Amino acid sequence: MKIMTKTASLCTLVLTIFFAPAVHAAPANVSETDVGWWWGEGTGGTAKIVRTNKGISGNFSSSLSNSEGSAEGLAVTLWLIIFNNPGACATSPCSESDLGNPAVMPDAVYGAGNIVDDSEEASFGFHLKAGDNSGSIADLFGLPTDDGEPWGLIDPRGAEVHYVLRLHGPMIPLEMPAQIKTYGGGCVDFAPYGYLPPANESELKLGWGECQDVQAALNLP
Repeated sequence: MKIMTKTASLCTLVLTIFFAPAVHAAPANVSETDVGWWWGEGTGGTAKIVRTNKGISGNFSSSLSNSEGSAEGLAVTLWLIIFNNPGACATSPCSESDLGNPAVMPDAVYGAGNIVDDSEEASFGFHLKAGDNSGSIADLFGLPTDDGEPWGLIDPRGAEVHYVLRLHGPMIPLEMPAQIKTYGGGCVDFAPYGYLPPANESELKLGWGECQDVQAALNLP
């Protein structure tokens, strides 16, 4: 009887496991927002983000066409400003003033880099895993850290993510690949913020060695 009881129990366990409902990962959250010049005017571009428990992926596509000069041949980078705990921000959406608040767990990380072709379109794809802080430039801006370690991306589904497009001037072969992989690549005036973002189109910096944050988009959780 004891042997039969044990056998029956084992069969029950196997059947329970076999017929247990499959556990599926939560579906990805997908959202898309408009891209704008720093002075508020739209570009016709879009910034998309796909969120899962494992990380975020997305793309950024925007026109750099302007009246000050051609954008063809410019080196450009995309940066992700991450507010891991936007509920602690003083404003909604989060703003630059919230970057100094440790409770927000803020960071700024590299997204992607490229050279603009004759379409004058800046186009990027990126992926950032949860827990990844390898592309952080928190030290450059003196952002709060987790005991000296940049936060990176902590909460893929709950973080507020701002996209920042940065110009690095015309592509310089001797400055590659730093020009499309670092915040200061190819920059002459870099202390450490470089040129101030443009307040209007006439303030765009398109020349050699001139770096400037020019476009932005934000994705709320």
